[in-house]
Amino acid sequence: MRKRTAWIIGAVVAAAALGGASVAAASSINPFNDDTTGNGGTQQPLSQIDRDKAVDAAMAKVGSGQVTEVERGDDPGSSYEVEIRKSDGSEVEVNIGSDFQVLSQSPDDSD
Repeated sequence: MRKRTAWIIGAVVAAAALGGASVAAASSINPFNDDTTGNGGTQQPLSQIDRDKAVDAAMAKVGSGQVTEVERGDDPGSSYEVEIRKSDGSEVEVNIGSDFQVLSQSPDDSD
């Protein structure tokens, strides 16, 4: 009976940990973006589907890292910009086209 109780408790703890990780990952996307432009205007908010597609394309290009911001692109021809902090601490900005193809990748210069 003790083994069964231990398995049940272990399963509950694991489920809680995985659920918490999912929430943390979802909330880490675009935590600071208020959809304002540099000139004081506002941008059209991204749909969750467009945000997810842009993030998927950027992560496929960069490999691994933490997404710190997703917004509409302000570079010519760029529809979306995804900023990613890599495991070495460096940050990159990935410009994505309207077809969700990567247009360019460069060091993030927004600091």
